[in-house]
Amino acid sequence: MLEKISSALGGLPIPAVVALLALLATQLSLQLYCLYDLSRRLSVPGGKKWRWVLLIVVGNLVGAILYLALGRSAPLAVSDRSPSRSADDRQRALDRIYSDKKP
Repeated sequence: MLEKISSALGGLPIPAVVALLALLATQLSLQLYCLYDLSRRLSVPGGKKWRWVLLIVVGNLVGAILYLALGRSAPLAVSDRSPSRSADDRQRALDRIYSDKKP
């Protein structure tokens, strides 16, 4: 199979074909991750999500890296955040763990 791809690419050496396929898989997975992450954000720098979608899709690997570096400064949607406990809950838990009183 690699020989067929190599001959289709003008006789490119097999290691170069493997590297090219690895780069392609990395690019595609990174783009999909960035699009998924973008869909979970409430807002993005610049205010328009479609601009980031366009940059990620058209910009290929560079666009996805730019999104990861610059576009992720906005918070995630509230429902996607991990649940947090109140200060009272934390204090009660610490008191139970480190209390001198025996139950």
